[in-house]
Amino acid sequence: MGINMVIHGYPKIRAFKKTAQQTNQALGIPINVTYIASILEFFGGIFLIIGLIVPVVALFFAIYMISIVFMKRKKMNAAYISPQGTSYELDITYIIISIALFALGAGAFSIDSLINF
Repeated sequence: MGINMVIHGYPKIRAFKKTAQQTNQALGIPINVTYIASILEFFGGIFLIIGLIVPVVALFFAIYMISIVFMKRKKMNAAYISPQGTSYELDITYIIISIALFALGAGAFSIDSLINF
């Protein structure tokens, strides 16, 4: 999950203002919220990869993904599974993974285990 979030977040971080303005125009999402989401995706993904404050980051990702599902359902009229259009089945998968990471933590090979977090 961490590497996927970094891959999604990196282009948004590189074109911070442009991404925020496009998202605001397309979906009406406030620019500040887009900035926060981009930062969470990129840096939160890095934190998951290295195993730093994993339960906290996983909780933020769960909240973020839940908000994405609601946005896709309400603003984009997305179906759970849609071969041709926007869907949110992957977002539900990320919610489940986030809940598991929140409950289980980072594991033995992580910075969290080194610092007893």
